[in-house]
Amino acid sequence: MRQRADWFYRDLTPRRTVREFSPRPVPREVIEDCLRAAGTAPSGANLQPWHFVVVGDPEVKRRIRVGAEQEEHEPALVYRLPNELSSCTTAISRWLPMTPAAPTSVSG
Repeated sequence: MRQRADWFYRDLTPRRTVREFSPRPVPREVIEDCLRAAGTAPSGANLQPWHFVVVGDPEVKRRIRVGAEQEEHEPALVYRLPNELSSCTTAISRWLPMTPAAPTSVSG
């Protein structure tokens, strides 16, 4: 078990956030397979409360990015979060500017 844990750690250590995207289109079937796999992730009470949205339209992706960036800088956002989440923030501004270059954005 210890060896498997070490292998797992070594596999995950070099991972990095993707900040560059290929303009090559992804077949819809591949996206659906990935979403089907993501939907099986464990969750509390095995409810799988996931909602996935696939967006391919560049203008819609641009509007999502603009709205997300505005919300990121909105001070009231912190007050709407439960206390245990108020200290958790995601620096979405690092990856959102690149999303229009990707052929498809998947959010969950």
